[in-house]
Amino acid sequence: MSDRSATRVLLQPSWVLLPDGSVARDTAVLVAGPRIEAVLPAAAAAGVDAERVDLPGHLLIPGLVNLHTHVGAGPIGRAVSEDFPLPAGMPFYVPLSRLWQHAYDESVVERYRSIVEWDLLGMLRTGTTTVLNHASTDTEGYLELAVRSGVRTFAGPTVPMDVAHRLGRLEGGATRRDDSTASEVQATQLAGFRELAQRWEGRADRITLVLGPAAVHAVDYAVLEAVAEISAELGSRVTTHLCQAPGELAETDRRYGLTPLRVLEKVGLANERLVAAHGTYLPEQDLELAASSGITVVHCASRKAKEAVVSPSVAFREAGIRVGLGTDGFSCDMVEELKFAAVLGKIGTGRTDTPTAADVLRTATATNADALGRDDLGRIRAGALADLVAVDLRGPAVAPVLDPVQSLVYYGNGRDVSFSMVHGEPVVRDGRVRTLDQDRVATAAADALGSIWTEAIERGLLDDVLQAPSGLALPMEPRA
Repeated sequence: MSDRSATRVLLQPSWVLLPDGSVARDTAVLVAGPRIEAVLPAAAAAGVDAERVDLPGHLLIPGLVNLHTHVGAGPIGRAVSEDFPLPAGMPFYVPLSRLWQHAYDESVVERYRSIVEWDLLGMLRTGTTTVLNHASTDTEGYLELAVRSGVRTFAGPTVPMDVAHRLGRLEGGATRRDDSTASEVQATQLAGFRELAQRWEGRADRITLVLGPAAVHAVDYAVLEAVAEISAELGSRVTTHLCQAPGELAETDRRYGLTPLRVLEKVGLANERLVAAHGTYLPEQDLELAASSGITVVHCASRKAKEAVVSPSVAFREAGIRVGLGTDGFSCDMVEELKFAAVLGKIGTGRTDTPTAADVLRTATATNADALGRDDLGRIRAGALADLVAVDLRGPAVAPVLDPVQSLVYYGNGRDVSFSMVHGEPVVRDGRVRTLDQDRVATAAADALGSIWTEAIERGLLDDVLQAPSGLALPMEPRA
Protein backbone atom coordinates (compact mmCIF):
# COMPACT_ATOMS: atom_id res chain seq x y z
CA MET A 1 0.00 0.00 0.00
CA SER A 2 1.38 3.43 -0.93
CA ASP A 3 1.89 6.23 1.59
CA ARG A 4 -1.01 8.12 0.02
CA SER A 5 -3.45 5.22 0.27
CA ALA A 6 -2.40 4.67 3.89
CA THR A 7 -3.95 8.03 4.77
CA ARG A 8 -7.09 7.54 2.68
CA VAL A 9 -10.04 5.38 3.63
CA LEU A 10 -13.02 4.58 1.42
CA LEU A 11 -16.19 3.78 3.34
CA GLN A 12 -18.74 1.72 1.40
CA PRO A 13 -22.05 1.44 3.31
CA SER A 14 -25.47 0.56 1.96
CA TRP A 15 -26.83 4.02 2.77
CA VAL A 16 -25.34 7.46 3.43
CA LEU A 17 -27.18 10.26 5.23
CA LEU A 18 -26.67 13.46 3.23
CA PRO A 19 -26.72 17.01 4.64
CA ASP A 20 -30.21 17.72 3.27
CA GLY A 21 -31.59 14.78 5.24
CA SER A 22 -31.98 12.49 2.25
CA VAL A 23 -30.45 9.02 2.17
CA ALA A 24 -28.28 7.98 -0.76
CA ARG A 25 -27.71 4.43 -1.95
CA ASP A 26 -24.75 3.21 -3.98
CA THR A 27 -22.64 5.99 -2.50
CA ALA A 28 -19.15 5.93 -1.00
CA VAL A 29 -17.40 8.36 1.32
CA LEU A 30 -13.69 9.00 0.85
CA VAL A 31 -11.76 10.14 3.92
CA ALA A 32 -8.29 11.68 3.58
CA GLY A 33 -6.52 12.43 6.83
CA PRO A 34 -8.93 14.12 9.26
CA ARG A 35 -11.47 15.25 6.64
CA ILE A 36 -13.96 13.93 4.14
CA GLU A 37 -12.42 14.32 0.70
CA ALA A 38 -15.44 13.33 -1.36
CA VAL A 39 -18.91 11.82 -1.35
CA LEU A 40 -19.15 9.99 -4.65
CA PRO A 41 -21.14 7.34 -6.52
CA ALA A 42 -19.98 3.84 -5.69
CA ALA A 43 -19.21 3.21 -9.37
CA ALA A 44 -16.84 6.19 -9.43
CA ALA A 45 -15.04 4.87 -6.35
CA ALA A 46 -13.91 1.68 -8.05
CA GLY A 47 -10.53 3.06 -9.07
CA VAL A 48 -9.81 5.10 -5.93
CA ASP A 49 -6.50 4.31 -4.25
CA ALA A 50 -7.53 3.87 -0.60
CA GLU A 51 -8.09 1.36 2.15
CA ARG A 52 -11.62 0.00 1.73
CA VAL A 53 -14.07 -0.55 4.56
CA ASP A 54 -17.10 -2.49 3.36
CA LEU A 55 -20.22 -1.84 5.42
CA PRO A 56 -23.09 -3.84 3.89
CA GLY A 57 -26.45 -3.25 5.54
CA HIS A 58 -25.10 -0.18 7.32
CA LEU A 59 -26.35 3.40 7.44
CA LEU A 60 -23.46 5.90 7.57
CA ILE A 61 -24.34 9.00 9.60
CA PRO A 62 -22.36 11.91 11.01
CA GLY A 63 -20.95 11.18 14.44
CA LEU A 64 -23.54 11.81 17.15
CA VAL A 65 -22.96 14.85 19.36
CA ASN A 66 -23.99 14.59 23.01
CA LEU A 67 -24.69 18.22 23.87
CA HIS A 68 -25.15 17.80 27.61
CA THR A 69 -23.81 15.25 30.06
CA HIS A 70 -21.60 14.85 33.12
CA VAL A 71 -19.18 12.09 32.15
CA GLY A 72 -18.71 9.59 34.98
CA ALA A 73 -21.79 10.64 36.94
CA GLY A 74 -24.09 8.25 35.10
CA PRO A 75 -22.57 4.88 36.01
CA ILE A 76 -22.33 5.94 39.67
CA GLY A 77 -26.04 6.70 39.89
CA ARG A 78 -27.34 4.23 37.34
CA ALA A 79 -30.25 2.00 38.46
CA VAL A 80 -30.21 3.34 42.01
CA SER A 81 -33.18 5.71 42.27
CA GLU A 82 -35.13 5.30 39.03
CA ASP A 83 -38.22 4.03 40.91
CA PHE A 84 -37.89 6.39 43.86
CA PRO A 85 -41.15 8.29 44.59
CA LEU A 86 -39.99 11.81 43.78
CA PRO A 87 -42.15 14.67 45.01
CA ALA A 88 -43.59 16.72 42.14
CA GLY A 89 -40.96 19.00 40.64
CA MET A 90 -37.99 17.42 42.43
CA PRO A 91 -35.12 16.76 40.04
CA PHE A 92 -34.11 13.14 39.60
CA TYR A 93 -30.61 13.81 40.91
CA VAL A 94 -31.50 15.08 44.40
CA PRO A 95 -31.74 11.64 46.10
CA LEU A 96 -28.29 10.82 44.67
CA SER A 97 -26.41 13.95 45.70
CA ARG A 98 -24.84 12.40 48.83
CA LEU A 99 -23.61 9.44 46.75
CA TRP A 100 -22.04 11.73 44.17
CA GLN A 101 -20.50 13.93 46.84
CA HIS A 102 -18.65 10.86 48.11
CA ALA A 103 -17.66 9.74 44.60
CA TYR A 104 -16.30 13.20 43.72
CA ASP A 105 -14.13 13.45 46.82
CA GLU A 106 -10.42 13.85 46.16
CA SER A 107 -9.70 10.72 48.19
CA VAL A 108 -11.30 8.54 45.49
CA VAL A 109 -10.13 10.45 42.41
CA GLU A 110 -8.25 7.50 40.89
CA ARG A 111 -11.28 5.25 41.21
CA TYR A 112 -13.47 7.97 39.76
CA ARG A 113 -11.24 8.19 36.70
CA SER A 114 -11.82 4.49 36.06
CA ILE A 115 -15.56 5.21 35.99
CA VAL A 116 -15.10 8.18 33.65
CA GLU A 117 -13.11 5.98 31.28
CA TRP A 118 -15.87 3.35 31.35
CA ASP A 119 -18.46 6.02 30.56
CA LEU A 120 -16.38 7.32 27.65
CA LEU A 121 -15.97 3.80 26.32
CA GLY A 122 -19.75 3.38 26.45
CA MET A 123 -20.32 6.61 24.55
CA LEU A 124 -17.86 5.74 21.82
CA ARG A 125 -19.20 2.20 21.54
CA THR A 126 -22.75 3.50 20.98
CA GLY A 127 -22.04 6.13 18.33
CA THR A 128 -21.13 9.33 20.15
CA THR A 129 -18.09 11.05 18.68
CA THR A 130 -18.39 14.48 20.36
CA VAL A 131 -19.23 15.16 24.01
CA LEU A 132 -20.03 18.47 25.66
CA ASN A 133 -19.02 17.56 29.21
CA HIS A 134 -20.06 19.72 32.14
CA ALA A 135 -17.32 18.28 34.32
CA SER A 136 -18.41 17.56 37.88
CA THR A 137 -14.89 17.13 39.26
CA ASP A 138 -11.29 16.41 38.17
CA THR A 139 -11.53 18.29 34.87
CA GLU A 140 -7.93 17.64 33.81
CA GLY A 141 -8.26 13.95 34.60
CA TYR A 142 -11.25 13.86 32.26
CA LEU A 143 -9.36 15.71 29.52
CA GLU A 144 -6.45 13.26 29.75
CA LEU A 145 -8.86 10.37 29.33
CA ALA A 146 -10.62 12.10 26.44
CA VAL A 147 -7.33 12.46 24.57
CA ARG A 148 -6.50 8.79 25.22
CA SER A 149 -9.92 7.48 24.16
CA GLY A 150 -10.09 9.38 20.88
CA VAL A 151 -13.34 11.23 21.57
CA ARG A 152 -13.83 14.84 20.53
CA THR A 153 -14.84 16.93 23.52
CA PHE A 154 -15.96 20.38 24.52
CA ALA A 155 -15.46 20.49 28.26
CA GLY A 156 -14.87 22.61 31.30
CA PRO A 157 -15.31 22.60 35.07
CA THR A 158 -18.65 23.26 36.70
CA VAL A 159 -18.54 26.35 38.92
CA PRO A 160 -18.85 25.84 41.80
CA MET A 161 -17.50 22.30 41.96
CA ASP A 162 -19.21 21.47 45.27
CA VAL A 163 -22.03 19.10 44.31
CA ALA A 164 -23.95 19.77 47.54
CA HIS A 165 -24.00 23.49 46.71
CA ARG A 166 -25.21 22.82 43.18
CA LEU A 167 -27.75 20.06 43.69
CA GLY A 168 -28.94 20.28 47.26
CA ARG A 169 -29.95 17.12 49.11
CA LEU A 170 -32.99 15.12 50.05
CA GLU A 171 -34.19 16.10 53.52
CA GLY A 172 -37.59 15.25 54.97
CA GLY A 173 -38.97 14.44 51.54
CA ALA A 174 -37.97 17.82 50.10
CA THR A 175 -34.93 19.45 48.52
CA ARG A 176 -32.68 21.50 50.73
CA ARG A 177 -29.93 23.54 49.09
CA ASP A 178 -27.45 25.73 50.96
CA ASP A 179 -24.85 28.08 49.50
CA SER A 180 -21.95 26.10 50.89
CA THR A 181 -19.38 27.57 48.47
CA ALA A 182 -18.56 31.22 49.18
CA SER A 183 -18.56 33.72 46.33
CA GLU A 184 -14.81 34.21 46.78
CA VAL A 185 -14.21 30.50 46.27
CA GLN A 186 -16.40 30.50 43.15
CA ALA A 187 -14.42 33.45 41.78
CA THR A 188 -11.15 31.63 42.46
CA GLN A 189 -12.41 28.50 40.69
CA LEU A 190 -13.38 30.57 37.66
CA ALA A 191 -10.07 32.43 37.69
CA GLY A 192 -8.25 29.21 36.81
CA PHE A 193 -10.12 28.86 33.51
CA ARG A 194 -7.70 30.87 31.36
CA GLU A 195 -4.72 28.82 32.49
CA LEU A 196 -6.68 25.61 31.95
CA ALA A 197 -7.55 26.74 28.43
CA GLN A 198 -3.93 27.62 27.68
CA ARG A 199 -2.82 24.13 28.65
CA TRP A 200 -5.55 22.18 26.87
CA GLU A 201 -7.19 24.13 24.05
CA GLY A 202 -6.66 22.32 20.75
CA ARG A 203 -4.89 19.31 22.28
CA ALA A 204 -4.90 16.39 19.84
CA ASP A 205 -7.08 18.58 17.56
CA ARG A 206 -10.08 17.39 19.61
CA ILE A 207 -10.17 19.44 22.83
CA THR A 208 -12.14 22.69 23.22
CA LEU A 209 -12.62 24.39 26.59
CA VAL A 210 -16.01 25.72 27.65
CA LEU A 211 -17.15 27.72 30.67
CA GLY A 212 -19.53 25.94 33.04
CA PRO A 213 -21.52 27.97 35.59
CA ALA A 214 -23.83 25.46 37.28
CA ALA A 215 -27.07 27.48 37.18
CA VAL A 216 -28.23 31.01 37.87
CA HIS A 217 -29.53 30.25 41.35
CA ALA A 218 -26.33 28.47 42.40
CA VAL A 219 -23.70 30.92 41.11
CA ASP A 220 -22.83 34.32 42.53
CA TYR A 221 -24.01 37.21 40.34
CA ALA A 222 -20.52 38.72 40.06
CA VAL A 223 -19.20 35.32 38.96
CA LEU A 224 -21.84 35.14 36.24
CA GLU A 225 -20.71 38.57 35.04
CA ALA A 226 -17.10 37.36 35.01
CA VAL A 227 -18.13 34.29 32.98
CA ALA A 228 -19.72 36.59 30.40
CA GLU A 229 -16.55 38.69 30.21
CA ILE A 230 -14.31 35.65 29.66
CA SER A 231 -16.71 34.18 27.10
CA ALA A 232 -16.70 37.44 25.12
CA GLU A 233 -12.91 37.75 25.39
CA LEU A 234 -12.06 34.19 24.35
CA GLY A 235 -15.14 33.36 22.26
CA SER A 236 -15.74 30.38 24.55
CA ARG A 237 -19.03 28.52 24.66
CA VAL A 238 -20.86 28.55 27.99
CA THR A 239 -22.83 25.59 29.27
CA THR A 240 -25.26 25.80 32.18
CA HIS A 241 -28.54 24.45 33.52
CA LEU A 242 -31.65 26.50 32.87
CA CYS A 243 -35.14 26.17 34.37
CA GLN A 244 -34.82 22.45 35.03
CA ALA A 245 -36.90 22.52 38.25
CA PRO A 246 -39.56 24.81 39.77
CA GLY A 247 -37.36 25.41 42.82
CA GLU A 248 -34.71 26.99 40.60
CA LEU A 249 -37.19 29.58 39.35
CA ALA A 250 -38.51 30.31 42.85
CA GLU A 251 -35.01 30.81 44.26
CA THR A 252 -33.95 33.03 41.37
CA ASP A 253 -37.08 35.13 41.76
CA ARG A 254 -36.37 35.60 45.49
CA ARG A 255 -32.83 36.74 44.76
CA TYR A 256 -33.34 38.93 41.73
CA GLY A 257 -37.04 39.33 41.02
CA LEU A 258 -36.29 37.90 37.57
CA THR A 259 -36.52 34.62 35.72
CA PRO A 260 -33.25 32.70 35.22
CA LEU A 261 -33.05 33.61 31.53
CA ARG A 262 -33.58 37.30 32.32
CA VAL A 263 -30.68 37.14 34.78
CA LEU A 264 -28.53 35.57 32.07
CA GLU A 265 -29.58 38.34 29.70
CA LYS A 266 -28.72 40.99 32.29
CA VAL A 267 -25.17 39.69 32.80
CA GLY A 268 -24.59 39.29 29.06
CA LEU A 269 -24.79 35.51 28.72
CA ALA A 270 -28.01 35.16 26.71
CA ASN A 271 -26.42 34.83 23.27
CA GLU A 272 -25.48 32.27 20.63
CA ARG A 273 -22.57 30.97 22.74
CA LEU A 274 -24.90 29.75 25.51
CA VAL A 275 -25.82 26.04 25.64
CA ALA A 276 -28.50 25.68 28.32
CA ALA A 277 -29.58 22.25 29.50
CA HIS A 278 -33.25 21.38 29.95
CA GLY A 279 -35.33 24.59 29.94
CA THR A 280 -38.21 22.38 31.07
CA TYR A 281 -39.94 25.09 33.09
CA LEU A 282 -38.95 28.04 30.91
CA PRO A 283 -41.75 30.62 31.39
CA GLU A 284 -43.88 31.34 28.34
CA GLN A 285 -42.95 35.02 28.49
CA ASP A 286 -39.28 34.03 27.96
CA LEU A 287 -39.82 32.04 24.77
CA GLU A 288 -39.31 35.03 22.50
CA LEU A 289 -36.08 35.99 24.29
CA ALA A 290 -34.79 32.43 24.05
CA ALA A 291 -35.44 32.47 20.30
CA SER A 292 -34.13 35.95 19.51
CA SER A 293 -31.00 35.66 21.64
CA GLY A 294 -29.74 32.60 19.76
CA ILE A 295 -29.23 30.38 22.79
CA THR A 296 -29.50 26.60 22.49
CA VAL A 297 -31.79 24.71 24.86
CA VAL A 298 -30.69 21.08 25.24
CA HIS A 299 -33.45 18.50 25.39
CA CYS A 300 -32.56 15.54 27.65
CA ALA A 301 -35.57 13.37 26.99
CA SER A 302 -34.72 10.21 28.93
CA ARG A 303 -33.51 12.10 31.99
CA LYS A 304 -36.70 14.17 32.26
CA ALA A 305 -38.85 11.12 31.61
CA LYS A 306 -37.49 9.64 34.84
CA GLU A 307 -39.15 12.60 36.57
CA ALA A 308 -42.45 11.78 34.82
CA VAL A 309 -41.98 14.90 32.71
CA VAL A 310 -42.22 15.38 28.94
CA SER A 311 -40.18 18.46 28.12
CA PRO A 312 -41.73 20.96 25.69
CA SER A 313 -38.97 20.51 23.12
CA VAL A 314 -41.28 20.63 20.10
CA ALA A 315 -42.98 23.80 21.38
CA PHE A 316 -39.53 25.35 21.83
CA ARG A 317 -38.55 24.48 18.27
CA GLU A 318 -41.82 25.82 16.89
CA ALA A 319 -41.18 29.06 18.82
CA GLY A 320 -37.92 29.46 16.91
CA ILE A 321 -35.59 28.28 19.69
CA ARG A 322 -32.62 26.17 18.69
CA VAL A 323 -33.09 22.83 20.44
CA GLY A 324 -30.22 20.39 20.93
CA LEU A 325 -30.12 16.88 22.34
CA GLY A 326 -28.14 15.29 25.17
CA THR A 327 -28.32 12.39 27.60
CA ASP A 328 -27.46 14.14 30.89
CA GLY A 329 -25.68 11.12 32.32
CA PHE A 330 -27.18 7.74 33.32
CA SER A 331 -27.56 6.61 29.72
CA CYS A 332 -24.49 6.99 27.53
CA ASP A 333 -26.38 5.84 24.42
CA MET A 334 -27.32 8.65 22.03
CA VAL A 335 -29.11 6.24 19.67
CA GLU A 336 -31.48 5.38 22.51
CA GLU A 337 -31.83 9.11 23.17
CA LEU A 338 -33.00 9.61 19.58
CA LYS A 339 -35.83 7.19 20.24
CA PHE A 340 -36.80 8.87 23.52
CA ALA A 341 -36.77 12.29 21.87
CA ALA A 342 -38.99 11.10 19.03
CA VAL A 343 -41.60 9.12 20.96
CA LEU A 344 -41.83 11.47 23.94
CA GLY A 345 -42.07 14.39 21.55
CA LYS A 346 -45.09 12.75 19.96
CA ILE A 347 -46.66 12.25 23.37
CA GLY A 348 -45.97 15.87 24.23
CA THR A 349 -47.62 17.17 21.09
CA GLY A 350 -50.36 14.55 20.82
CA ARG A 351 -49.34 14.15 17.18
CA THR A 352 -47.76 11.22 15.39
CA ASP A 353 -46.10 13.27 12.67
CA THR A 354 -43.81 15.39 14.84
CA PRO A 355 -41.05 15.15 15.70
CA THR A 356 -39.99 12.84 12.90
CA ALA A 357 -37.07 10.45 12.96
CA ALA A 358 -35.28 12.79 10.58
CA ASP A 359 -35.91 15.71 12.96
CA VAL A 360 -34.25 14.10 15.95
CA LEU A 361 -31.33 12.69 13.95
CA ARG A 362 -30.68 16.15 12.49
CA THR A 363 -30.80 17.55 16.03
CA ALA A 364 -28.20 15.10 17.31
CA THR A 365 -25.84 15.86 14.42
CA ALA A 366 -26.01 19.16 12.51
CA THR A 367 -28.02 21.17 15.06
CA ASN A 368 -25.83 20.12 17.97
CA ALA A 369 -22.72 20.93 15.92
CA ASP A 370 -24.13 24.36 15.09
CA ALA A 371 -24.71 25.00 18.79
CA LEU A 372 -20.96 24.47 19.25
CA GLY A 373 -20.16 26.83 16.40
CA ARG A 374 -18.88 23.98 14.23
CA ASP A 375 -20.30 23.68 10.74
CA ASP A 376 -17.45 21.26 9.96
CA LEU A 377 -19.11 18.65 12.19
CA GLY A 378 -22.47 16.91 11.99
CA ARG A 379 -22.57 16.63 8.19
CA ILE A 380 -21.31 14.20 5.60
CA ARG A 381 -19.93 16.48 2.90
CA ALA A 382 -16.58 17.21 1.31
CA GLY A 383 -14.41 19.33 3.58
CA ALA A 384 -16.15 18.37 6.82
CA LEU A 385 -14.21 16.62 9.55
CA ALA A 386 -14.42 12.85 9.32
CA ASP A 387 -16.40 12.13 12.48
CA LEU A 388 -18.53 9.28 11.15
CA VAL A 389 -20.61 6.40 12.48
CA ALA A 390 -21.88 3.29 10.70
CA VAL A 391 -24.89 1.51 12.20
CA ASP A 392 -25.68 -2.08 11.25
CA LEU A 393 -29.39 -2.33 10.38
CA ARG A 394 -29.36 -6.05 9.58
CA GLY A 395 -30.25 -7.37 13.03
CA PRO A 396 -33.53 -9.13 13.82
CA ALA A 397 -34.79 -6.19 15.89
CA VAL A 398 -34.33 -3.77 12.98
CA ALA A 399 -34.46 -5.49 9.58
CA PRO A 400 -35.94 -5.48 7.02
CA VAL A 401 -35.33 -1.82 6.18
CA LEU A 402 -37.58 0.35 4.05
CA ASP A 403 -36.61 3.75 5.52
CA PRO A 404 -33.12 3.57 7.10
CA VAL A 405 -33.56 6.68 9.25
CA GLN A 406 -36.85 5.50 10.75
CA SER A 407 -35.38 2.04 11.26
CA LEU A 408 -32.40 3.51 13.10
CA VAL A 409 -34.39 5.86 15.34
CA TYR A 410 -37.34 3.65 16.25
CA TYR A 411 -35.77 0.19 16.22
CA GLY A 412 -32.01 0.65 16.43
CA ASN A 413 -29.75 0.73 19.45
CA GLY A 414 -26.30 2.06 20.13
CA ARG A 415 -25.05 -1.51 20.28
CA ASP A 416 -25.81 -1.72 16.54
CA VAL A 417 -22.89 0.65 15.89
CA SER A 418 -20.10 -1.42 14.36
CA PHE A 419 -17.75 1.27 13.00
CA SER A 420 -16.86 4.85 13.81
CA MET A 421 -14.07 7.32 13.31
CA VAL A 422 -13.15 10.64 14.92
CA HIS A 423 -10.97 13.16 13.09
CA GLY A 424 -10.39 10.52 10.44
CA GLU A 425 -9.06 7.96 12.92
CA PRO A 426 -10.97 4.67 13.39
CA VAL A 427 -12.28 4.40 16.94
CA VAL A 428 -14.73 1.50 16.65
CA ARG A 429 -14.13 -1.48 14.35
CA ASP A 430 -16.32 -4.58 14.28
CA GLY A 431 -18.26 -3.32 17.26
CA ARG A 432 -15.27 -2.88 19.58
CA VAL A 433 -13.62 0.30 20.77
CA ARG A 434 -10.06 0.09 19.47
CA THR A 435 -8.53 3.03 21.34
CA LEU A 436 -9.01 1.51 24.81
CA ASP A 437 -8.37 -1.88 26.37
CA GLN A 438 -12.02 -2.73 26.94
CA ASP A 439 -11.41 -5.60 29.36
CA ARG A 440 -9.07 -3.51 31.49
CA VAL A 441 -11.47 -0.57 31.56
CA ALA A 442 -14.42 -2.80 32.45
CA THR A 443 -12.58 -4.48 35.31
CA ALA A 444 -11.26 -1.22 36.74
CA ALA A 445 -14.70 0.40 36.61
CA ALA A 446 -16.32 -2.61 38.25
CA ASP A 447 -13.84 -2.52 41.11
CA ALA A 448 -14.21 1.25 41.53
CA LEU A 449 -18.00 1.24 41.48
CA GLY A 450 -18.22 -1.73 43.81
CA SER A 451 -16.04 -0.04 46.43
CA ILE A 452 -17.74 3.35 46.10
CA TRP A 453 -21.23 1.86 46.44
CA THR A 454 -20.17 -0.31 49.38
CA GLU A 455 -18.67 2.68 51.20
CA ALA A 456 -21.75 4.81 50.47
CA ILE A 457 -24.08 2.11 51.84
CA GLU A 458 -21.95 1.59 54.94
CA ARG A 459 -22.02 5.35 55.62
CA GLY A 460 -25.78 5.52 55.18
CA LEU A 461 -25.59 7.83 52.16
CA LEU A 462 -28.28 5.85 50.34
CA ASP A 463 -30.59 5.07 53.25
CA ASP A 464 -33.27 7.40 51.87
CA VAL A 465 -33.20 5.74 48.45
CA LEU A 466 -32.56 2.02 48.79
CA GLN A 467 -35.33 -0.12 50.22
CA ALA A 468 -32.98 -2.68 51.82
CA PRO A 469 -29.42 -1.37 51.62
CA SER A 470 -28.05 -3.87 54.13
CA GLY A 471 -29.01 -6.74 51.83
CA LEU A 472 -27.72 -5.22 48.60
CA ALA A 473 -25.46 -7.46 46.56
CA LEU A 474 -22.92 -6.06 44.12
CA PRO A 475 -22.47 -8.59 41.30
CA MET A 476 -20.01 -6.68 39.16
CA GLU A 477 -19.42 -8.56 35.93
CA PRO A 478 -19.38 -5.90 33.19
CA ARG A 479 -18.90 -7.05 29.63
CA ALA A 480 -17.22 -4.70 27.18
